[in-house]
Amino acid sequence: MKRFALIAGALAISSVAAASDTEFKHDGEFRVRYYNDMTPSGVKEKPLNRADSEGRFKVGMTARKGEKLQARLGLLHGTIFGNDKRASTSVAGTGYNTNSTDNILLVNEAYGWWKASDALALKVGRFHVNIADGAVFSSDDWLVVPHTHEGLQASYEMDAMNLNFYAIKYLDNNTNAGNPDSDPEVNNYILSLDFKNLPEALKTANLHVLNVKRQETAAYGLSDAMHVGLTVGGDVSNVMYNFTMAMQSGSINKTAAADQKLAGNMFDLMVGYSMPETMGLKVWANYHMDSGDDQAGDDKTETYQSLYYDSHKYAGLMDIIGWGNLTQMSVGADVMPSEDMTAGVALHMFSKTKENAATTTGTRPNGQAITGALAAKKDLGMELDVYASKKYDSNFSIDAHLGAFMPGAAFKDATVKKEATIMQAMVMGKMSF
Repeated sequence: MKRFALIAGALAISSVAAASDTEFKHDGEFRVRYYNDMTPSGVKEKPLNRADSEGRFKVGMTARKGEKLQARLGLLHGTIFGNDKRASTSVAGTGYNTNSTDNILLVNEAYGWWKASDALALKVGRFHVNIADGAVFSSDDWLVVPHTHEGLQASYEMDAMNLNFYAIKYLDNNTNAGNPDSDPEVNNYILSLDFKNLPEALKTANLHVLNVKRQETAAYGLSDAMHVGLTVGGDVSNVMYNFTMAMQSGSINKTAAADQKLAGNMFDLMVGYSMPETMGLKVWANYHMDSGDDQAGDDKTETYQSLYYDSHKYAGLMDIIGWGNLTQMSVGADVMPSEDMTAGVALHMFSKTKENAATTTGTRPNGQAITGALAAKKDLGMELDVYASKKYDSNFSIDAHLGAFMPGAAFKDATVKKEATIMQAMVMGKMSF
């Protein structure tokens, strides 16, 4: 009944739009993925395969009133097939008869936009935030449900730069026990500067500052922290490069009794060379390092807080390892045998920045994590990825990858030894409209 009402409402809005001066535009995407993980735990005694399929449907509607007013609504349904029946003990399954967070339609975007002047534009509501190359803040569209935030964005365009200011509300508890006049909340204030009119060799130059403020509430990730970052990238004479660095300071857990200081840092450097006349061949190397903390019990946290970075883009296609106490060296190459096809290979070598500190798990689609409690060894292992992408007519594409993760000494010498190579095959079909 609810879905019928939603469809009826959409049709009613469309009919009203036809008789008004409001312009409506629609867009959407459907994608489906199949994963097969072989020995996903990394334990030789458990050589099981795990197969998972996930689907996502997005549809968006933008209402435009003249040149200065817009409103956007983005709906999303994302699911791992069968998850909404997982609580059922019946062979037939009763999950479809119950409400499940894995089988509902989500509002992923809902905002209004106003062009207040030729230079100033304001956006308020729920929206995606993407800064520079996604190494610090992104929607991470690879996820079943991309990151979205609620708040205000003010954009100001100048001759030398585009300035974006975000005021994001992370948390609002509304009430605080014993004090009805309090306002416990966590906010993030972001200033992002994208420089323009750059030299020919410099295509991207972004400076961003994030300030997370916690007020009258229990610890929530970063408490009162500052993050300052810089991204530059471009190409010259077929040489490509991209560099991102960030420093973090302030408090990660501040209470009346203690103040856990934050002192993290990160840098990521990619250098490559392109040969357009040789099937579009590109070869590249990447070096990444973010800080870790091996001094347990002191008043300082030195592990880099990875925020909302584009996780699938930076640490291997298998999503086993994530940023945080990570040093990573990667090399790769890709070619374009035709205008509508790309194929490539990449090798990633992972290690801990501090061998006695914990590392971070990636966002694997099936929830299977192999990191857990690791030995005090630096070597995390290696990952080899082979991938391809093929575009077809009507905005349809197929992507695939085959990955192999070879655990290093930190896994092999753990209490539960994880020595087996983990294999992953993934195929994804995507249609945009």
